Amino acid sequence: MRKLLLAVPVVLLAAACGGGSGATTAQEQVVVRISDPGNSGFLAAAKKDGSLDAALAKVNAKVKWAGDFSVFAPAAQAINAGSLDIATGSITSGVTALAVKPSFKIFATVPPDLAGEGIVVKNGSPIKSVADLAGRSVAVGHGGTSEYLLLKALQTFNVPVDKVKRVYLLPPQTAPVFGSGKVDAWSTFSTFLIPAVTDLDARILADGEAIKSDNYVIYVAANKLLDEHPEVVKALFEFLKEGSTKEIADPAAYLNVFTQAGPQAVQGKQKDLVVDIQKKGKPAQAVTAPEIAKYQEVAKFFLDQKVLTAPLDVSQHVVDVTTLGKAKQ
Repeated sequence: MRKLLLAVPVVLLAAACGGGSGATTAQEQVVVRISDPGNSGFLAAAKKDGSLDAALAKVNAKVKWAGDFSVFAPAAQAINAGSLDIATGSITSGVTALAVKPSFKIFATVPPDLAGEGIVVKNGSPIKSVADLAGRSVAVGHGGTSEYLLLKALQTFNVPVDKVKRVYLLPPQTAPVFGSGKVDAWSTFSTFLIPAVTDLDARILADGEAIKSDNYVIYVAANKLLDEHPEVVKALFEFLKEGSTKEIADPAAYLNVFTQAGPQAVQGKQKDLVVDIQKKGKPAQAVTAPEIAKYQEVAKFFLDQKVLTAPLDVSQHVVDVTTLGKAKQ
């Protein structure tokens, strides 16, 4: 999942209807709780100028900016628990969440961030190719994007999986471990890859394109929200599509929305790399048959790699957002 890129993706959205039960009257607005977008990205700009509130007002909804998630797994758990309704992540994290009886469906997607994900090593590392990872250690997260990228790279470059040691770490733990040289490589995505390259003296060993990644970004909505307020989900989709298109056209305009300094600001080499990667991105879109087929390939890959323990039919967890209409009466 990507945040910015540091909001590309991975901004995470959360929506809930007004009141504890989610029910509303004709006069009440649906309160859409959205994870705080931070200092960059089109949602940060929307928070500042009120444009998402304006878009949702047309379907009797409004935004409540809430907490933050940097990875999909806890967001999926929150949706299943009934405390969130909309989230974004990656299909590689999504399939593991979909395997445990989720209460949400995928309603929008973004093609893989081929330039902003991959495997990084230190500039001085003797590792020059994916084949050189044999006998080495690679930091990954369990059962998500990070592990997928490593396993996919090993498959693409014909490296036996059992020849590479996977070191399972939570995202906040990984930067200091990698930076101190306790692992030889790090398989990750833009939120962490960009600062690794700019701040930890790393270089990209293999990016998503070289790995042949099918790691689509996904947006999911709780079944309850889809059933009771499909028009809100559709309006949000239209905003995501338009906003992501504008950001790709001019990434620099969506950086440092609230502040130009401090830990949230993107500056120097990091800013240049973010802009370069985001220009290569694609906007949000509805999920169609070709995307579902790619999702299914990811699910089969995880099953073959024993990350999943049973087959998963991803098509059962997808909704065609273009057909969503008025709320049920």
